[in-house]
Amino acid sequence: MWQIWKGRNAWCFNQEMLGPTEIVSKALFEYEEYKDLLTSCLAARHSAGNEFLPKLTRFQDDVLLFTDAGLRCDDRHASIGVATLNSLGKLLLAHGSSIQYVGKTMTAEALAIRKALECAITLGWKSVKIFFDAKNVVDMIQKQVATSWEIEVLCEDIWKLSSMLDHV
Repeated sequence: MWQIWKGRNAWCFNQEMLGPTEIVSKALFEYEEYKDLLTSCLAARHSAGNEFLPKLTRFQDDVLLFTDAGLRCDDRHASIGVATLNSLGKLLLAHGSSIQYVGKTMTAEALAIRKALECAITLGWKSVKIFFDAKNVVDMIQKQVATSWEIEVLCEDIWKLSSMLDHV
């Protein structure tokens, strides 16, 4: 999913066309890297005296939530997407929807995060890791900067939903 988005951005921002074969090849390469890393992590998990064992164990139990959003400014139409994987890379859930009357990209990004958390709670997942690419929204959610009035209510929803999970 990430490689498709990067291919779209290459076209939109650099007028560089990436072919489907190129996109899929890059995605497969990254998946193989991930699989190799996971294999080495699992091997380390079984070795005695490893100080990283608690972190690896916690990672193995997490559900990975990948979220993204896009906005067409001319008609204020946004699309959000959520893909969830277990720690072995198996797709657990995919969600995409369009939302009308969204004025800013950060609003669409916050909506995607809220939707991901709603899905996690609905499906009974207790420990999740959320991956998304909106640094300004990350800072607001983590309370590192003042929350913008435009997404304050969404941030409050995200905080409340996060509190319903064991680990975010």
